[in-house]
Amino acid sequence: MYAQLIGEALERVTPGETRTPGEVLSELIRSRSFLEPSRSTDRSSSWVPEAVAHQLTYDVALVELARGHGIDCDPLAFDQPQEERSRLETALASRGVQLVELAGPPSTS
Repeated sequence: MYAQLIGEALERVTPGETRTPGEVLSELIRSRSFLEPSRSTDRSSSWVPEAVAHQLTYDVALVELARGHGIDCDPLAFDQPQEERSRLETALASRGVQLVELAGPPSTS
């Protein structure tokens, strides 16, 4: 199901309106902080949809950045999101894009 959501989100990225590599990287770094597990015990009814939305935002930007660096990406590979996320982050790191270093320490807010 998640792989299908990624595919649909990527289809909404209009080819004529693609973001610059800098814009994609900025979005990726910003959205990465939302992937950290929440330290809050508040699990309101909106928590799950928000968590999925944050993951989708990050993964779409990750795929865009990876494709911009010539890395093959298939949305169907996101049937195991963490595995594909790690694969793409490792592939980007091998091309000199160190996402963890760029993002800095996790936010404590």
